[in-house]
Order: sequence, then C-alpha cells, then structure tokens
Amino acid sequence: YIVVYPPGIAMATSATSGILDTRLVPEQVVWGKQAEDALVEVLARLKCERAVLLVSTTLRRESNEIDRIANKLGHKCKAIWDGMPPHTPRESVLECADLARKVDADVLVTIGGGSLTDGGKVIRAALALDVKDKDELSRYAGKEGQAYARKGRVGPIQMIPQVVVPTTLSAGEFNMAAGCTNVQTKTKQGFIFPEALPNVVILDPFLVMRTPDRTFFGTGLRAVDHCVEALCCHSSNPYADGIAKAGLVCLIKGLRASKLNGKDAKARLLCQFGIFQAMQAMQSGGQLGASHAIGHILGPLFNVAHGETTCVALPGVLLWNSDEGPGQKKRQQLVVDAFVEAGAARPGEAAASCVKRLVQEMELPDSMAAVDVKRSALEECAKRTMRDPLVHTNPRKINDWRDILSILEKCGPFAPEAPQGKL
Repeated sequence: YIVVYPPGIAMATSATSGILDTRLVPEQVVWGKQAEDALVEVLARLKCERAVLLVSTTLRRESNEIDRIANKLGHKCKAIWDGMPPHTPRESVLECADLARKVDADVLVTIGGGSLTDGGKVIRAALALDVKDKDELSRYAGKEGQAYARKGRVGPIQMIPQVVVPTTLSAGEFNMAAGCTNVQTKTKQGFIFPEALPNVVILDPFLVMRTPDRTFFGTGLRAVDHCVEALCCHSSNPYADGIAKAGLVCLIKGLRASKLNGKDAKARLLCQFGIFQAMQAMQSGGQLGASHAIGHILGPLFNVAHGETTCVALPGVLLWNSDEGPGQKKRQQLVVDAFVEAGAARPGEAAASCVKRLVQEMELPDSMAAVDVKRSALEECAKRTMRDPLVHTNPRKINDWRDILSILEKCGPFAPEAPQGKL
C-alpha cells in the first residue's frame, strides 16, 4: 500500500517541536439536519447545478433514502451511480469518472462508506487531470505521482467540489488521502492531493442507522485505531493527545450505546464527532503505525473488510509495542485512561485487553482465524507489510519482516491449514 503523507499535514520531529497546517479540514461540517435538506442548502451555497450522486448499493436497493435525496435535489441530480466494490478498484473509479464527464458534472455527492468517499477523491483527480486509463491513473499515485501531476503546472489543480454524506465511520471524508486498488496485483495505491479534500461533510445520524451493524461497528473500530495509534506514537504533542483522547472517549461511548440501542441518534452522532476528532489528531502530530500498515495488506490480500483489519491486528500490535520500554507503556496508559473515562475499563488494565474486549463487545472478528487467515500466509503478509511507509512510524522500531511476523503471531489463533494434497 503506497501512502505518502506530504509535508503540510504535520511536520514533527519530536514531541516538543513541529509545524501544524490548520487548513487541512473540510470547509464545512454540517450536522443537526437530515441529509436531504442539508444537501439542498449546500449545493445552493456552492452554486452547483449538475450533481452526480455516488451512492451505497445497500442504501439504494434496501431503502428509499437515495430516491428521497434525488427527488429533493430535483433537476440538479443529473445521474446516480452505485456499485463501488470494497477497496475502490481503479476500473470502477474510471467508470464513474466517465459518467461524470458525460453529464458535465460540477459536483460529486458521495453517500456511503469509505470506498465511495475515496473513490470520489480519485474521480475528481481523474477528471481534473483528464485520466481515462487505469495505468495512467496509477502514475499519479504516491510521492512520485504528485511530482508528475504538478510538472509544468502553476497553482493548484482545479477539481470540482465533493460533498460527502458518510454512512460508516471510516473517516476518509476528513482528509485528503485516498486509496485505490490495482486488482491485478492486489495492491492498494495511495493518492495524496490537497485539492481532493472534500469541501463539505454532512453528518446525518439517522442515515447511518441504515448501515449494517457489522460495517458500522467495524469501521468504528478503525476510527478507534486512529486514536489509539495517535496516542501511542512518540512524536505527538499535547494538542494532538487531547483531541485523540477526546475522540477515543466519544467513540467508545458512542459505539457501546449504539450497540445497546441501534436507534439512539445521539450515540450515532457521538461516534461521528469521534471520528472527526480522530482525524484531527492524526493531522496534528499523531502518527499511525504497524496496525494500519498491516491492515493495508490484510484488506486487499485476504479480502478482509477495512475496519475488521483493526479488530484483528491492533491488540497484537499493542502487545508487541508494549515491550519497547517505559516510554511506550506511558503512552499506552493514555489509551487505558480513555477507556476508563468512557466506563469501559478499570484502572490497571492493559491497552491491548481494553481494545480486544471492545472488539468482542461489538461482536466483530478478534483473530486471524475469524477472518480465515492461515499461519502459513503470515510470511507473505509480513514481507508485503514491510513496503508500507507506516512501518517506519511505529513507536517500537521494526527492523525487518521478522518483526512484523512476531506481531502477526500475536494475532492468533489462525485458520486451519488445508489438508495435505488439497487447496
């Protein structure tokens, strides 16, 4: 998974010095209104007349929510597209871009989970750069892609606006990065365009009630991972720590209350504010580490849902990192403190235990066996993970793939091996 975080999100060399770029948030975050009403006001404010809606297949086929939104937008809704597969394949991105060209779209509205949100960002880049071929699209991935995109260009890349109505807790709407998958090689490529940061985010807690529980709670654990790894890193600062801890408390309380009562709109909104804070912490100095690096490989390689990679990997990462020494134990205590404040743990517990219990409380996969990963697959997973840049920002130094293997060994039990002579 090629991800390059450019200077400008947070440049920190230690916990005592750094530079924060406070511009890297959406222009507006709207809450307290249903999506259909908020969208009418937002498009009028943006002066957009030709919207393409990229929407969740489940939401479109199993409810009338998308029809209600389209009817409310009236003539401004020029096309609706659903069917984005998990992990945002390049082919689907280019298909959507072609549709947007045909109707001369002046705004993209994404209504769904992280794959759609990321898709919208890459689609807008493809439109702005006039990309129509998947191999050409890949040339814009990573740090080299940024240089390629800006060669001979003066000023920012002009992209049409994006309005995001999230139905999961993936939180991609609060940052400029996007992942897009090369299905032929089963690798995910990172696209980093500051111009691709969504313009407006609409938080509708009633709409997320339509999201299947496993998806909602799974992506919620991914947001928990954002907070936990931000709190555990050694390059953070009091500002980032405060936001990360507050976001983690919101997420724990909101997820547990939502599990008890799926119709609790206040609990759902608490989760949505929690992911906003989680992303702010990451952009303010908190760095991600091995849990995210491993997740980037588990997802496309073994077809594990994005959020569920956290459920499997994070407890093992915390256990392995805790052996680094007193400094890491002190950082992990911040995680435990948040669980205690949220009423989900007692003082003295280990961070790994707190996270694992929350995973189990949400009835999510809690081991490699639960996502059908065999022990024999660990070496390949470890070697691929070493190519992820987030390996280098893990709080405990990872020297080579054998260290990753040691982490993965803590994520068992594992799925049974196929009988000899059988696949």
